[in-house]
Amino acid sequence: MLLIDLLNNGIYDDARVITGHKGLTREVQTVNIMDCPDIIRFLRPNELLLTNGYFMKQQPEVFIHLIRDMQRLRCSGLAIKTKRFELPIPDEILHEADRIEFPIIEISDVCLSLGEILQRSTSVILNNKSDELQYALSIHKKFSEMIMRGKGISGIIQSLSKLLSAPVILLNNKWKTIASTNQNANITELTAAAVNALHDLSDTSSPTSLCLLDSSLRERRCMLVYPVKTYRHEGYLLSFHTPDQWTGLYGLTLEQASNVIGMELTKSQAVKERSRRHKNEFFSDLIEGYITFEQEALNRGKKYGLRKGYSCVVLAIRNDEAAALKGDNLTEQEEQYEHIKRHFGALEHSFTMFTKHDTYCILLSIPDSGWDEVKLTEYLIGMLKHLHHENGMSMSVGIGKPAMNVLGVRHSYTEAVNALQFGYRFKRKQFVQSYQAKDIGYLFHMLPHDELKQFYESTLDGLLQIADESERKELLRTLNAFYETQCQLVETSKQLFVHRNTVVYRLEKCERLLDVRLKDPAESLRIRIALAIEPLLLQKD
Repeated sequence: MLLIDLLNNGIYDDARVITGHKGLTREVQTVNIMDCPDIIRFLRPNELLLTNGYFMKQQPEVFIHLIRDMQRLRCSGLAIKTKRFELPIPDEILHEADRIEFPIIEISDVCLSLGEILQRSTSVILNNKSDELQYALSIHKKFSEMIMRGKGISGIIQSLSKLLSAPVILLNNKWKTIASTNQNANITELTAAAVNALHDLSDTSSPTSLCLLDSSLRERRCMLVYPVKTYRHEGYLLSFHTPDQWTGLYGLTLEQASNVIGMELTKSQAVKERSRRHKNEFFSDLIEGYITFEQEALNRGKKYGLRKGYSCVVLAIRNDEAAALKGDNLTEQEEQYEHIKRHFGALEHSFTMFTKHDTYCILLSIPDSGWDEVKLTEYLIGMLKHLHHENGMSMSVGIGKPAMNVLGVRHSYTEAVNALQFGYRFKRKQFVQSYQAKDIGYLFHMLPHDELKQFYESTLDGLLQIADESERKELLRTLNAFYETQCQLVETSKQLFVHRNTVVYRLEKCERLLDVRLKDPAESLRIRIALAIEPLLLQKD
Protein backbone atom coordinates (compact mmCIF):
# COMPACT_ATOMS: atom_id res chain seq x y z
CA MET A 1 0.00 0.00 0.00
CA LEU A 2 1.06 3.64 -0.28
CA LEU A 3 2.80 5.27 2.69
CA ILE A 4 0.21 8.04 2.82
CA ASP A 5 -2.59 5.45 3.08
CA LEU A 6 -0.80 3.71 5.93
CA LEU A 7 -0.34 7.02 7.80
CA ASN A 8 -4.06 7.79 7.41
CA ASN A 9 -4.77 4.69 9.51
CA GLY A 10 -5.73 5.25 13.16
CA ILE A 11 -2.39 3.86 14.29
CA TYR A 12 -0.67 7.07 13.21
CA ASP A 13 -3.34 9.59 14.30
CA ASP A 14 -0.82 11.48 16.44
CA ALA A 15 2.10 11.14 13.99
CA ARG A 16 3.49 14.14 12.12
CA VAL A 17 5.43 14.24 8.81
CA ILE A 18 8.29 16.66 9.45
CA THR A 19 10.02 16.52 6.06
CA GLY A 20 9.95 14.76 2.67
CA HIS A 21 6.21 15.28 2.05
CA LYS A 22 6.58 14.62 -1.70
CA GLY A 23 7.71 11.07 -0.96
CA LEU A 24 4.48 10.03 0.75
CA THR A 25 3.33 8.27 -2.43
CA ARG A 26 6.04 5.63 -1.93
CA GLU A 27 4.86 2.03 -1.62
CA VAL A 28 5.09 0.21 1.73
CA GLN A 29 5.34 -3.57 1.69
CA THR A 30 6.87 -4.28 5.13
CA VAL A 31 7.72 -2.52 8.43
CA ASN A 32 10.93 -3.02 10.45
CA ILE A 33 12.43 -1.83 13.78
CA MET A 34 16.02 -0.63 14.09
CA ASP A 35 18.07 -1.00 17.25
CA CYS A 36 21.62 -1.12 15.88
CA PRO A 37 23.82 1.10 13.62
CA ASP A 38 24.24 -1.48 10.84
CA ILE A 39 20.51 -2.02 10.27
CA ILE A 40 20.92 -0.90 6.63
CA ARG A 41 22.35 -4.35 5.90
CA PHE A 42 19.01 -5.91 6.83
CA LEU A 43 16.58 -3.47 5.20
CA ARG A 44 14.74 -4.13 1.94
CA PRO A 45 13.12 -1.91 -0.71
CA ASN A 46 9.66 -0.53 0.14
CA GLU A 47 10.23 -1.00 3.87
CA LEU A 48 9.22 1.53 6.55
CA LEU A 49 11.77 1.77 9.39
CA LEU A 50 10.70 2.43 13.00
CA THR A 51 13.31 3.64 15.55
CA ASN A 52 13.74 5.47 18.82
CA GLY A 53 17.02 6.95 17.57
CA TYR A 54 19.13 5.92 20.56
CA PHE A 55 22.30 5.06 18.64
CA MET A 56 21.96 8.30 16.58
CA LYS A 57 22.25 10.34 19.77
CA GLN A 58 25.58 8.66 20.45
CA GLN A 59 26.77 8.97 16.81
CA PRO A 60 25.00 11.98 15.17
CA GLU A 61 27.06 11.67 11.96
CA VAL A 62 25.44 8.26 11.26
CA PHE A 63 21.99 9.88 10.75
CA ILE A 64 22.76 11.55 7.43
CA HIS A 65 24.41 8.40 6.07
CA LEU A 66 21.41 6.31 7.10
CA ILE A 67 19.01 8.63 5.25
CA ARG A 68 21.11 8.47 2.06
CA ASP A 69 21.56 4.69 2.27
CA MET A 70 17.81 4.16 2.72
CA GLN A 71 17.12 6.41 -0.26
CA ARG A 72 19.58 4.41 -2.35
CA LEU A 73 17.87 1.19 -1.25
CA ARG A 74 14.44 2.70 -2.13
CA CYS A 75 13.05 2.33 1.40
CA SER A 76 9.63 3.85 2.12
CA GLY A 77 10.58 6.22 4.94
CA LEU A 78 11.76 6.64 8.53
CA ALA A 79 9.39 6.88 11.53
CA ILE A 80 11.25 8.06 14.65
CA LYS A 81 10.48 8.78 18.32
CA THR A 82 12.77 11.74 18.92
CA LYS A 83 11.41 12.55 22.41
CA ARG A 84 12.31 9.16 23.88
CA PHE A 85 16.00 10.12 24.16
CA GLU A 86 15.63 13.84 23.37
CA LEU A 87 17.16 13.37 19.92
CA PRO A 88 17.36 16.61 17.92
CA ILE A 89 17.20 16.36 14.11
CA PRO A 90 19.65 18.87 12.59
CA ASP A 91 18.46 21.22 9.87
CA GLU A 92 21.06 19.69 7.55
CA ILE A 93 19.28 16.32 7.71
CA LEU A 94 15.83 17.89 7.30
CA HIS A 95 16.95 19.78 4.17
CA GLU A 96 18.67 16.71 2.71
CA ALA A 97 15.63 14.47 3.30
CA ASP A 98 13.34 17.08 1.75
CA ARG A 99 15.66 17.43 -1.24
CA ILE A 100 15.62 13.70 -1.99
CA GLU A 101 11.89 13.48 -1.10
CA PHE A 102 12.54 10.99 1.69
CA PRO A 103 9.76 11.08 4.35
CA ILE A 104 10.69 11.38 8.04
CA ILE A 105 7.73 10.94 10.41
CA GLU A 106 7.69 12.03 14.05
CA ILE A 107 5.85 9.36 16.11
CA SER A 108 6.74 10.47 19.64
CA ASP A 109 3.10 11.33 20.40
CA VAL A 110 1.80 7.95 19.22
CA CYS A 111 0.77 6.20 22.43
CA LEU A 112 1.93 2.79 21.21
CA SER A 113 5.29 1.11 21.60
CA LEU A 114 7.42 0.47 18.51
CA GLY A 115 6.54 -3.22 18.74
CA GLU A 116 2.81 -2.46 18.78
CA ILE A 117 3.17 -0.02 15.88
CA LEU A 118 5.06 -2.71 13.96
CA GLN A 119 2.43 -5.36 14.71
CA ARG A 120 -0.57 -3.19 13.83
CA SER A 121 1.05 -1.72 10.70
CA THR A 122 1.90 -5.21 9.46
CA SER A 123 -1.70 -6.27 10.07
CA VAL A 124 -2.99 -3.28 8.07
CA ILE A 125 -0.67 -4.07 5.19
CA LEU A 126 -1.69 -7.75 5.20
CA ASN A 127 -5.38 -6.84 5.29
CA ASN A 128 -4.82 -4.46 2.41
CA LYS A 129 -3.05 -7.22 0.48
CA SER A 130 -5.97 -9.55 1.18
CA ASP A 131 -8.44 -6.95 -0.05
CA GLU A 132 -6.37 -6.42 -3.18
CA LEU A 133 -6.27 -10.16 -3.80
CA GLN A 134 -10.05 -10.45 -3.45
CA TYR A 135 -10.50 -7.47 -5.75
CA ALA A 136 -8.08 -8.92 -8.30
CA LEU A 137 -9.96 -12.24 -8.27
CA SER A 138 -13.32 -10.53 -8.75
CA ILE A 139 -12.04 -8.34 -11.60
CA HIS A 140 -10.34 -11.31 -13.27
CA LYS A 141 -13.55 -13.33 -12.98
CA LYS A 142 -15.62 -10.48 -14.43
CA PHE A 143 -13.40 -10.08 -17.49
CA SER A 144 -13.10 -13.85 -17.96
CA GLU A 145 -16.90 -14.19 -17.95
CA MET A 146 -17.11 -11.47 -20.59
CA ILE A 147 -14.78 -13.49 -22.81
CA MET A 148 -16.85 -16.64 -22.20
CA ARG A 149 -19.99 -14.75 -23.25
CA GLY A 150 -18.32 -13.74 -26.50
CA LYS A 151 -17.83 -10.06 -25.69
CA GLY A 152 -14.25 -10.28 -26.92
CA ILE A 153 -11.32 -7.95 -26.31
CA SER A 154 -13.27 -4.92 -27.48
CA GLY A 155 -15.89 -5.58 -24.79
CA ILE A 156 -13.19 -5.77 -22.11
CA ILE A 157 -11.78 -2.42 -23.23
CA GLN A 158 -15.19 -0.74 -23.03
CA SER A 159 -15.95 -2.27 -19.61
CA LEU A 160 -12.49 -1.33 -18.31
CA SER A 161 -12.97 2.25 -19.48
CA LYS A 162 -16.26 2.53 -17.57
CA LEU A 163 -14.75 0.92 -14.49
CA LEU A 164 -11.82 3.36 -14.41
CA SER A 165 -13.77 6.34 -15.77
CA ALA A 166 -10.88 6.87 -18.16
CA PRO A 167 -10.05 6.32 -21.85
CA VAL A 168 -8.37 2.96 -22.54
CA ILE A 169 -6.39 1.87 -25.62
CA LEU A 170 -4.94 -1.49 -26.61
CA LEU A 171 -1.95 -1.30 -28.99
CA ASN A 172 -0.10 -4.15 -30.68
CA ASN A 173 3.69 -4.40 -30.60
CA LYS A 174 3.86 -2.28 -33.78
CA TRP A 175 2.02 0.61 -32.09
CA LYS A 176 -1.20 -0.04 -34.08
CA THR A 177 -4.57 0.21 -32.32
CA ILE A 178 -6.31 -3.13 -31.70
CA ALA A 179 -9.18 -1.71 -29.64
CA SER A 180 -9.98 1.55 -27.88
CA THR A 181 -12.62 3.44 -25.97
CA ASN A 182 -15.17 4.59 -28.53
CA GLN A 183 -16.93 7.31 -26.59
CA ASN A 184 -13.92 9.57 -26.11
CA ALA A 185 -13.60 12.37 -28.64
CA ASN A 186 -9.84 12.91 -28.39
CA ILE A 187 -8.83 9.24 -28.56
CA THR A 188 -6.80 9.89 -31.73
CA GLU A 189 -4.73 12.59 -30.01
CA LEU A 190 -4.23 10.36 -26.97
CA THR A 191 -3.04 7.49 -29.15
CA ALA A 192 -0.55 9.67 -31.02
CA ALA A 193 0.84 11.12 -27.78
CA ALA A 194 1.10 7.64 -26.24
CA VAL A 195 2.98 6.19 -29.21
CA ASN A 196 5.45 9.08 -29.14
CA ALA A 197 6.04 8.54 -25.43
CA LEU A 198 6.47 4.76 -25.81
CA HIS A 199 8.98 5.24 -28.63
CA ASP A 200 11.23 7.11 -26.21
CA LEU A 201 11.21 4.33 -23.60
CA SER A 202 14.17 1.96 -23.52
CA ASP A 203 12.24 -0.75 -21.65
CA THR A 204 8.51 -1.44 -21.98
CA SER A 205 8.56 -5.00 -20.66
CA SER A 206 7.17 -4.01 -17.25
CA PRO A 207 4.32 -1.72 -16.07
CA THR A 208 5.20 1.95 -16.43
CA SER A 209 3.61 5.24 -15.44
CA LEU A 210 4.26 8.26 -17.66
CA CYS A 211 3.31 11.91 -17.74
CA LEU A 212 2.37 13.29 -21.17
CA LEU A 213 3.74 16.75 -21.85
CA ASP A 214 1.22 17.72 -24.54
CA SER A 215 -0.64 20.74 -23.13
CA SER A 216 -3.82 19.85 -25.02
CA LEU A 217 -4.09 16.62 -22.98
CA ARG A 218 -3.93 18.30 -19.60
CA GLU A 219 -7.00 16.47 -18.26
CA ARG A 220 -5.54 13.09 -19.25
CA ARG A 221 -1.84 13.73 -18.86
CA CYS A 222 -1.09 10.68 -16.66
CA MET A 223 -0.69 7.44 -18.61
CA LEU A 224 -0.38 3.96 -17.17
CA VAL A 225 1.18 1.30 -19.42
CA TYR A 226 0.81 -2.45 -18.91
CA PRO A 227 2.46 -4.88 -21.35
CA VAL A 228 0.26 -7.61 -22.81
CA LYS A 229 2.04 -10.94 -23.25
CA THR A 230 1.39 -14.44 -24.54
CA TYR A 231 4.45 -16.53 -25.42
CA ARG A 232 5.76 -13.26 -26.81
CA HIS A 233 5.23 -9.55 -26.29
CA GLU A 234 1.88 -8.72 -27.93
CA GLY A 235 1.40 -5.05 -27.17
CA TYR A 236 0.38 -2.49 -24.55
CA LEU A 237 -2.74 -1.72 -22.52
CA LEU A 238 -2.93 2.02 -21.81
CA SER A 239 -5.16 4.14 -19.59
CA PHE A 240 -5.23 7.93 -19.28
CA HIS A 241 -6.23 9.74 -16.11
CA THR A 242 -5.67 12.77 -13.92
CA PRO A 243 -3.51 12.54 -10.76
CA ASP A 244 -6.53 12.74 -8.46
CA GLN A 245 -8.12 9.68 -10.14
CA TRP A 246 -5.29 7.42 -9.00
CA THR A 247 -5.98 4.79 -6.37
CA GLY A 248 -4.05 1.71 -5.27
CA LEU A 249 -6.54 -0.49 -7.13
CA TYR A 250 -6.22 1.40 -10.42
CA GLY A 251 -3.09 -0.43 -11.57
CA LEU A 252 -4.40 -3.73 -10.22
CA THR A 253 -7.50 -3.42 -12.41
CA LEU A 254 -5.39 -2.73 -15.46
CA GLU A 255 -3.09 -5.64 -14.63
CA GLN A 256 -5.98 -8.13 -14.45
CA ALA A 257 -7.40 -6.83 -17.73
CA SER A 258 -4.02 -7.27 -19.44
CA ASN A 259 -3.79 -10.85 -18.09
CA VAL A 260 -7.24 -11.79 -19.44
CA ILE A 261 -6.50 -10.13 -22.78
CA GLY A 262 -3.22 -12.06 -22.98
CA MET A 263 -5.08 -15.34 -22.38
CA GLU A 264 -7.67 -14.50 -25.04
CA LEU A 265 -4.91 -13.69 -27.54
CA THR A 266 -3.20 -16.98 -26.66
CA LYS A 267 -6.42 -18.87 -27.34
CA SER A 268 -6.97 -17.06 -30.64
CA GLN A 269 -3.40 -17.77 -31.71
CA ALA A 270 -3.79 -21.45 -30.86
CA VAL A 271 -6.95 -21.71 -32.96
CA LYS A 272 -5.32 -19.85 -35.83
CA GLU A 273 -2.18 -21.98 -35.61
CA ARG A 274 -4.14 -25.22 -35.67
CA SER A 275 -6.20 -24.07 -38.65
CA ARG A 276 -3.06 -22.97 -40.47
CA ARG A 277 -1.32 -26.26 -39.72
CA HIS A 278 -4.23 -28.23 -41.21
CA LYS A 279 -4.13 -26.04 -44.30
CA ASN A 280 -0.38 -26.49 -44.70
CA GLU A 281 -0.74 -30.25 -44.33
CA PHE A 282 -3.43 -30.39 -47.03
CA PHE A 283 -1.40 -28.41 -49.55
CA SER A 284 1.74 -30.37 -48.68
CA ASP A 285 -0.13 -33.61 -49.49
CA LEU A 286 -1.41 -32.08 -52.73
CA ILE A 287 2.01 -30.82 -53.80
CA GLU A 288 3.87 -34.00 -52.92
CA GLY A 289 1.43 -36.15 -54.88
CA TYR A 290 -0.26 -37.96 -51.98
CA ILE A 291 -3.63 -36.77 -53.29
CA THR A 292 -4.10 -38.37 -56.71
CA PHE A 293 -7.84 -38.03 -57.26
CA GLU A 294 -9.40 -34.70 -58.15
CA GLN A 295 -12.55 -35.37 -56.14
CA GLU A 296 -10.52 -35.99 -52.98
CA ALA A 297 -8.64 -32.75 -53.53
CA LEU A 298 -11.92 -30.89 -54.05
CA ASN A 299 -13.51 -32.35 -50.93
CA ARG A 300 -10.56 -31.54 -48.69
CA GLY A 301 -9.81 -28.19 -50.33
CA LYS A 302 -13.36 -26.86 -50.43
CA LYS A 303 -12.79 -24.80 -47.27
CA TYR A 304 -9.80 -23.11 -48.99
CA GLY A 305 -11.78 -22.04 -52.04
CA LEU A 306 -10.88 -24.95 -54.36
CA ARG A 307 -13.68 -26.03 -56.69
CA LYS A 308 -14.21 -27.84 -59.97
CA GLY A 309 -12.92 -25.86 -62.93
CA TYR A 310 -10.70 -23.85 -60.60
CA SER A 311 -7.78 -22.14 -62.39
CA CYS A 312 -4.92 -20.73 -60.39
CA VAL A 313 -1.22 -19.94 -60.34
CA VAL A 314 1.23 -20.56 -57.50
CA LEU A 315 3.61 -17.86 -56.31
CA ALA A 316 6.57 -18.99 -54.20
CA ILE A 317 7.94 -16.26 -51.89
CA ARG A 318 11.13 -16.71 -49.95
CA ASN A 319 13.33 -14.63 -47.69
CA ASP A 320 16.60 -13.79 -49.49
CA GLU A 321 18.58 -14.41 -46.33
CA ALA A 322 18.83 -18.19 -46.07
CA ALA A 323 19.21 -18.16 -42.27
CA ALA A 324 16.34 -15.79 -41.64
CA LEU A 325 13.64 -18.45 -41.37
CA LYS A 326 15.67 -21.22 -39.76
CA GLY A 327 15.43 -22.17 -36.11
CA ASP A 328 12.57 -21.28 -33.81
CA ASN A 329 12.11 -17.63 -34.68
CA LEU A 330 8.32 -18.02 -34.82
CA THR A 331 7.64 -14.36 -34.14
CA GLU A 332 9.55 -13.19 -37.21
CA GLN A 333 7.91 -15.84 -39.41
CA GLU A 334 4.47 -14.83 -38.17
CA GLU A 335 5.16 -11.15 -38.86
CA GLN A 336 6.44 -11.87 -42.37
CA TYR A 337 3.42 -14.07 -43.06
CA GLU A 338 1.00 -11.32 -41.99
CA HIS A 339 2.83 -8.60 -43.95
CA ILE A 340 2.72 -10.64 -47.16
CA LYS A 341 -0.91 -11.62 -46.63
CA ARG A 342 -1.88 -7.99 -46.08
CA HIS A 343 -0.26 -6.88 -49.34
CA PHE A 344 -2.03 -9.56 -51.36
CA GLY A 345 -5.29 -8.52 -49.77
CA ALA A 346 -5.07 -5.35 -51.88
CA LEU A 347 -5.23 -7.40 -55.10
CA GLU A 348 -8.50 -7.96 -56.92
CA HIS A 349 -7.78 -11.69 -57.15
CA SER A 350 -8.95 -14.07 -54.44
CA PHE A 351 -6.10 -16.08 -52.96
CA THR A 352 -5.13 -18.70 -50.39
CA MET A 353 -1.84 -18.53 -48.52
CA PHE A 354 0.10 -21.43 -47.01
CA THR A 355 3.69 -22.28 -46.12
CA LYS A 356 5.95 -25.16 -47.06
CA HIS A 357 9.30 -25.35 -45.32
CA ASP A 358 10.89 -21.89 -45.68
CA THR A 359 8.62 -20.80 -48.54
CA TYR A 360 5.46 -18.71 -48.35
CA CYS A 361 3.06 -19.84 -51.08
CA ILE A 362 0.22 -17.88 -52.63
CA LEU A 363 -2.45 -19.79 -54.55
CA LEU A 364 -3.79 -16.98 -56.73
CA SER A 365 -7.06 -17.65 -58.53
CA ILE A 366 -7.24 -16.70 -62.20
CA PRO A 367 -10.37 -14.65 -63.00
CA ASP A 368 -12.64 -15.46 -65.93
CA SER A 369 -11.37 -12.35 -67.72
CA GLY A 370 -7.94 -13.97 -68.13
CA TRP A 371 -4.41 -14.01 -66.80
CA ASP A 372 -2.35 -10.80 -66.90
CA GLU A 373 1.12 -11.83 -65.77
CA VAL A 374 2.72 -8.50 -66.72
CA LYS A 375 0.36 -6.55 -64.47
CA LEU A 376 0.89 -9.01 -61.61
CA THR A 377 4.67 -8.81 -62.00
CA GLU A 378 4.56 -5.01 -61.78
CA TYR A 379 2.50 -5.25 -58.60
CA LEU A 380 4.87 -7.81 -57.08
CA ILE A 381 7.92 -5.64 -57.80
CA GLY A 382 6.26 -2.73 -56.02
CA MET A 383 5.26 -4.98 -53.12
CA LEU A 384 8.83 -6.25 -52.64
CA LYS A 385 10.16 -2.69 -52.61
CA HIS A 386 7.56 -1.68 -50.03
CA LEU A 387 8.28 -4.70 -47.81
CA HIS A 388 11.97 -3.87 -47.85
CA HIS A 389 11.50 -0.15 -47.24
CA GLU A 390 8.83 -0.37 -44.54
CA ASN A 391 9.64 -3.67 -42.80
CA GLY A 392 13.27 -4.42 -43.74
CA MET A 393 12.22 -7.67 -45.46
CA SER A 394 14.27 -8.79 -48.47
CA MET A 395 12.00 -11.19 -50.34
CA SER A 396 11.90 -12.70 -53.84
CA VAL A 397 9.05 -14.27 -55.82
CA GLY A 398 8.89 -17.17 -58.24
CA ILE A 399 5.84 -17.48 -60.51
CA GLY A 400 4.68 -20.88 -61.77
CA LYS A 401 2.63 -21.56 -64.89
CA PRO A 402 -1.18 -21.45 -64.58
CA ALA A 403 -2.86 -24.65 -63.38
CA MET A 404 -6.15 -25.43 -65.11
CA ASN A 405 -7.39 -27.82 -62.41
CA VAL A 406 -6.85 -28.60 -58.75
CA LEU A 407 -4.27 -31.34 -59.30
CA GLY A 408 -2.25 -28.93 -61.46
CA VAL A 409 -1.36 -26.97 -58.31
CA ARG A 410 1.45 -29.46 -57.77
CA HIS A 411 3.15 -28.62 -61.07
CA SER A 412 2.61 -24.86 -60.68
CA TYR A 413 4.29 -25.00 -57.24
CA THR A 414 7.29 -26.93 -58.61
CA GLU A 415 7.66 -24.41 -61.44
CA ALA A 416 7.45 -21.46 -59.01
CA VAL A 417 10.17 -22.94 -56.78
CA ASN A 418 12.35 -23.68 -59.84
CA ALA A 419 11.91 -20.08 -60.97
CA LEU A 420 13.08 -18.91 -57.52
CA GLN A 421 16.12 -21.18 -57.61
CA PHE A 422 16.99 -19.91 -61.08
CA GLY A 423 17.03 -16.32 -59.83
CA TYR A 424 19.18 -17.26 -56.83
CA ARG A 425 21.75 -18.95 -59.09
CA PHE A 426 22.66 -15.48 -60.33
CA LYS A 427 22.88 -14.20 -56.73
CA ARG A 428 19.95 -11.86 -57.25
CA LYS A 429 17.80 -10.39 -54.47
CA GLN A 430 14.33 -8.87 -54.34
CA PHE A 431 13.46 -10.22 -57.78
CA VAL A 432 10.32 -11.54 -59.48
CA GLN A 433 11.09 -14.51 -61.71
CA SER A 434 8.56 -16.25 -63.93
CA TYR A 435 9.02 -19.86 -64.88
CA GLN A 436 8.34 -18.87 -68.49
CA ALA A 437 10.93 -16.10 -68.49
CA LYS A 438 14.11 -18.18 -68.49
CA ASP A 439 16.86 -16.96 -70.80
CA ILE A 440 19.83 -18.63 -72.45
CA GLY A 441 21.70 -18.56 -69.14
CA TYR A 442 19.46 -21.40 -67.91
CA LEU A 443 20.84 -23.64 -70.67
CA PHE A 444 24.42 -22.68 -69.79
CA HIS A 445 23.85 -24.01 -66.26
CA MET A 446 23.38 -27.47 -67.75
CA LEU A 447 26.89 -27.47 -69.31
CA PRO A 448 30.11 -28.33 -67.42
CA HIS A 449 31.88 -25.33 -65.97
CA ASP A 450 35.23 -26.29 -67.56
CA GLU A 451 33.65 -26.44 -71.01
CA LEU A 452 32.09 -23.00 -70.59
CA LYS A 453 35.37 -21.54 -69.36
CA GLN A 454 37.30 -23.02 -72.29
CA PHE A 455 34.80 -21.62 -74.83
CA TYR A 456 34.89 -18.18 -73.17
CA GLU A 457 38.68 -17.95 -73.09
CA SER A 458 39.19 -19.23 -76.64
CA THR A 459 36.62 -16.78 -78.04
CA LEU A 460 37.86 -13.66 -76.23
CA ASP A 461 41.51 -14.66 -75.89
CA GLY A 462 42.87 -11.56 -77.66
CA LEU A 463 41.08 -9.24 -75.24
CA LEU A 464 41.85 -11.31 -72.16
CA GLN A 465 45.60 -10.99 -72.86
CA ILE A 466 45.55 -7.21 -72.33
CA ALA A 467 47.67 -6.47 -69.26
CA ASP A 468 45.82 -3.29 -68.27
CA GLU A 469 42.73 -4.50 -66.42
CA SER A 470 40.81 -1.21 -66.77
CA GLU A 471 41.36 -1.16 -70.55
CA ARG A 472 40.31 -4.81 -70.83
CA LYS A 473 37.08 -4.19 -68.93
CA GLU A 474 36.33 -1.08 -71.01
CA LEU A 475 36.70 -2.96 -74.30
CA LEU A 476 34.49 -5.83 -73.07
CA ARG A 477 31.87 -3.34 -71.89
CA THR A 478 31.93 -1.63 -75.27
CA LEU A 479 31.50 -4.96 -77.07
CA ASN A 480 28.56 -5.86 -74.85
CA ALA A 481 26.84 -2.50 -75.44
CA PHE A 482 27.50 -2.73 -79.19
CA TYR A 483 25.67 -6.04 -79.47
CA GLU A 484 22.87 -5.02 -77.08
CA THR A 485 22.08 -2.05 -79.35
CA GLN A 486 22.03 -4.27 -82.46
CA CYS A 487 25.39 -2.91 -83.65
CA GLN A 488 24.19 0.71 -83.80
CA LEU A 489 27.16 3.04 -83.20
CA VAL A 490 25.10 6.06 -82.16
CA GLU A 491 23.05 4.06 -79.65
CA THR A 492 26.20 2.42 -78.31
CA SER A 493 27.85 5.79 -77.71
CA LYS A 494 24.70 7.02 -75.91
CA GLN A 495 24.62 3.99 -73.66
CA LEU A 496 28.33 4.35 -72.80
CA PHE A 497 28.21 8.17 -72.57
CA VAL A 498 31.20 8.55 -74.90
CA HIS A 499 31.75 10.11 -78.34
CA ARG A 500 30.92 8.08 -81.46
CA ASN A 501 34.55 8.18 -82.61
CA THR A 502 35.64 6.67 -79.29
CA VAL A 503 33.28 3.75 -79.90
CA VAL A 504 34.66 3.28 -83.45
CA TYR A 505 38.23 3.31 -82.12
CA ARG A 506 37.46 0.71 -79.44
CA LEU A 507 35.60 -1.60 -81.84
CA GLU A 508 38.39 -1.46 -84.37
CA LYS A 509 40.84 -2.38 -81.63
CA CYS A 510 38.62 -5.33 -80.65
CA GLU A 511 38.59 -6.56 -84.24
CA ARG A 512 42.40 -6.41 -84.39
CA LEU A 513 42.88 -8.23 -81.08
CA LEU A 514 40.26 -10.90 -81.81
CA ASP A 515 41.12 -11.12 -85.52
CA VAL A 516 37.44 -11.17 -86.52
CA ARG A 517 34.84 -8.98 -88.17
CA LEU A 518 32.43 -8.01 -85.40
CA LYS A 519 29.42 -7.86 -87.72
CA ASP A 520 30.04 -11.29 -89.17
CA PRO A 521 26.93 -13.34 -88.14
CA ALA A 522 28.83 -16.44 -87.03
CA GLU A 523 31.49 -14.49 -85.14
CA SER A 524 29.01 -12.11 -83.55
CA LEU A 525 26.96 -15.09 -82.27
CA ARG A 526 30.08 -16.67 -80.80
CA ILE A 527 31.10 -13.43 -79.07
CA ARG A 528 27.55 -12.85 -77.74
CA ILE A 529 27.52 -16.31 -76.22
CA ALA A 530 30.92 -15.73 -74.61
CA LEU A 531 29.71 -12.46 -73.12
CA ALA A 532 26.59 -14.19 -71.77
CA ILE A 533 28.77 -16.89 -70.18
CA GLU A 534 30.97 -14.36 -68.33
CA PRO A 535 28.61 -13.74 -65.35
CA LEU A 536 28.34 -17.49 -64.75
CA LEU A 537 32.11 -17.87 -64.67
CA LEU A 538 32.48 -14.96 -62.24
CA GLN A 539 29.78 -16.51 -60.04
CA LYS A 540 31.63 -19.84 -59.89
CA ASP A 541 34.98 -18.17 -59.19
